[in-house]
Amino acid sequence: MLKWFDSFSRTTKPIVSQRANQAYLLATASIYDAWVRDNYELQLWQAYLKMGTEKKHWAKEVVRRTKQRDDITNTRFIQKKINRLIANIAKANATIIDFQLQLIDYWSHANSDAFAQRIAALIAEKEKTNQSTAQIASSAPITTTTTAPNATTTSNTYKDPVRETVDRIESQILDYIYKNTSHVKKMFLGRIQLAKAEMEEFKALEDFEQVATPSQWNIHLMLKSKVKLYSTKNKNYGVATKRLEYDILPKFIDKIDFSFKIDESVVGKDEAQAMYDQMRKTTKDFRTQAMTLYVQSLAREHELLSNEIKRTIENFPKDNDEGFDAEAGYASFKHYHELRRKRLNLELEQSLHFLEVQRVEGEINNQQQEEIIAPTPLRVLGPEFSLQQ
Repeated sequence: MLKWFDSFSRTTKPIVSQRANQAYLLATASIYDAWVRDNYELQLWQAYLKMGTEKKHWAKEVVRRTKQRDDITNTRFIQKKINRLIANIAKANATIIDFQLQLIDYWSHANSDAFAQRIAALIAEKEKTNQSTAQIASSAPITTTTTAPNATTTSNTYKDPVRETVDRIESQILDYIYKNTSHVKKMFLGRIQLAKAEMEEFKALEDFEQVATPSQWNIHLMLKSKVKLYSTKNKNYGVATKRLEYDILPKFIDKIDFSFKIDESVVGKDEAQAMYDQMRKTTKDFRTQAMTLYVQSLAREHELLSNEIKRTIENFPKDNDEGFDAEAGYASFKHYHELRRKRLNLELEQSLHFLEVQRVEGEINNQQQEEIIAPTPLRVLGPEFSLQQ
């Protein structure tokens, strides 16, 4: 992190060169990081709550946690999440302010000591100048001169340089975190978009159910299981492709290691080393071939299932039968399926985030039943940290 600040710009290099500022950066960076992440998550749960109370639709993520769609239960669950996050944010604010006050106090004392030394030097210089002036005046003739006072006055708003430095450090820390946690913002934003897509898909399904003919509804039920299987295959194929792109092999391939011990008391050192190098090359080539075959097999499964679903949709009943209006049902199903595809693509994007961030966030299951009345945050993030679209 210090290397990033040192090479970022000319304005940050003098700041991070000071040891006190370096200590502040290292002590508060993780606090700022948690503060930003909690703000992102807070916006996520606030969006879920707004969606549930105003749009009357609870996100699947909420339903998976509470195991039900009851308004009171889900509202209470989300409100506990929100209160906990606000409390965490307030705690981070208080900790950051405490560190800032310590840094301000340090620089105030350091600057006051330096200022006192400068004053002492000026006084000594002034006394020396006065002595020289007195000696010159005693030997010169007496003359009377009148000097008009300087009428020019300047009024500038005083700005505390220590406070400005601390504010600049905070701004640069947030800029560093913003640039290096863009994947976190993308993840939370994607979860909000996924919840909205789920809501739109559910509304479209309700509309389709109202106008679907019996044959159309039966085909929909038959297709539903295939789409669910396709969702799994689509994620597997997408993850495998990204693994190949990022050179992150799955464990069942990465654990393959072709190696054995060579008796160097019989075989020369150079010859043995050449054999070991050949083993590593064989292992690497085998892993590459295994990963390529694995991706090809997933691609074939994805292709076959995708084509089967495509053919079913192309043959979806469009003509009226048995006195039912199939055209309205076909148009409604087509709209519903497009929204379903949108949701599947968003789910795929969410499934790829673990490759960018090898981190698993644990969920606290033993939350206290009573609600926490969280304090009002004192610090507010800039608009670049907002998930609003």
